[in-house]
Amino acid sequence: MKKKIVALVLSTALTACAVACGGEAKKDEAANSGEESLAANEAIEEESSETPQASEPEEEEETEETYDFGGRVVRIGSYYDMTPDPSQNEFSRAYSERIKYVEDNYNCKIEFVNLGEDYEKAYITSVLSGTPVCDAGYILTYRLLPSLIEGGIAYPISDLGVIDFTEPQYSQPVTEACTYKGKVYALAQTSAECRYGIFYNKTLFERYNLPDLYELYTKGEWNWDKFKEIALAGNQDLDGDGEYDIHGFNERLSLAWNYMASNNADAVKSTDAGIELALETPEAMQALEAYADFMQNVPHLSGWLGDWQSQIWDFRDGNSCMCLEEWWIAPEYLDEMEDDWSFVPFPIGPNGSEYVSYGKESSPLMILNGIEKPEEVAQIIDLIYQSFEDEEDWNDAIEAKFEADADDAGAVEVVMDLKDKIQISPILGFSELDSMVNEMLTTIEYGENTPANALESYRSSLEAAVEDIKTHDYSNDLQEEISEEEAAESEEDTSESDD
Repeated sequence: MKKKIVALVLSTALTACAVACGGEAKKDEAANSGEESLAANEAIEEESSETPQASEPEEEEETEETYDFGGRVVRIGSYYDMTPDPSQNEFSRAYSERIKYVEDNYNCKIEFVNLGEDYEKAYITSVLSGTPVCDAGYILTYRLLPSLIEGGIAYPISDLGVIDFTEPQYSQPVTEACTYKGKVYALAQTSAECRYGIFYNKTLFERYNLPDLYELYTKGEWNWDKFKEIALAGNQDLDGDGEYDIHGFNERLSLAWNYMASNNADAVKSTDAGIELALETPEAMQALEAYADFMQNVPHLSGWLGDWQSQIWDFRDGNSCMCLEEWWIAPEYLDEMEDDWSFVPFPIGPNGSEYVSYGKESSPLMILNGIEKPEEVAQIIDLIYQSFEDEEDWNDAIEAKFEADADDAGAVEVVMDLKDKIQISPILGFSELDSMVNEMLTTIEYGENTPANALESYRSSLEAAVEDIKTHDYSNDLQEEISEEEAAESEEDTSESDD
């Protein structure tokens, strides 16, 4: 990954430049007389012919640092076996080959460990007992931050000084989401990832003469007003019974959070001390007012309709013109969709500086506290993450994956633009605060409160929750969590024994 270019032969080039300049001065003097001019010019030509020319820059063969990890085995844990399957896709193939290369050339071994559904419990109990069950482990960002960080389970990787998080193998949005109080606590490999956006049914859009969202997006006209207008126009009562047979829009969850992210806002913001409330900013209040207006004035399908997948199926089956969802549903649910579809970002707000993709969480690898030589583990993970040669190769692989999952070229262009503009809010990890904010949003959703009144009603509780975070004993929480789980398992075992 580290390319070095051999320097130009500067001293030679400078010599040539000096001689040439001197020659030009001699030419001017000799021009005043015939024989002197001829002699001078001949001398100059002779002198110039002996001057060596600067060589072209040469590119040295790429070299990579050599390591010998002395047979170190790095165990990577998860709730499943994370061994990459080379036949799955280009990313898995390249990752699998890279792991083998690192093992063969750097005297180490990678083992992927299936810890089952209780993988988090395994991390916690093993670290607290002084014998970590693995070196690194899969974790969701909202479980990492702040619980496993403040509880002493996750190691501050940036303290090791061996990782350059700006390298192309690292997802910048996820690295930012894994940063707490100025330190990075997890490693996220770059992938073909995009989070929330608007899927739209191109077939229905043409049928009901709705404007193409991709065209609005490319013109910078895909905004909240257009979103509301099209969501209303897409509602279709085909049989005249007073009920919509086709909905203009459906959403399962996170609509309010998309409004905030699209307007440069969030409920909280990260600081060097942790987090602080950010709901009172003009951008956040403007987003919540638009959210309230949409929820109360635009009929649409909202929430779970008996099953968490209902809204996805509804869009897939051609019953909604637009659907707010994360990109992962494209290969999982829409590969057999009969209608044509595409994808655009959530519409931009009046104070939004660019189109973004809101995300609730991600799933990087953390390094467990208490392992031997954590810097070696970080170096080895850094090496195996280098699945592709450089940023161009990474982007080529990402684009190929997006193309395989998308239904048209416009969607690919959109997700390629959004992949580095994912915004993951830290609030989900602060469960009490998150619950309060969502409770407040519910009162706004149903018109029980205006955003301003809702914030005023919840202000003291929200501020108290933020203050509690500063002094909260997360280690005790983890101990209690483990004790409760063990007690429940013991009671279940006793009940089965009695039966």
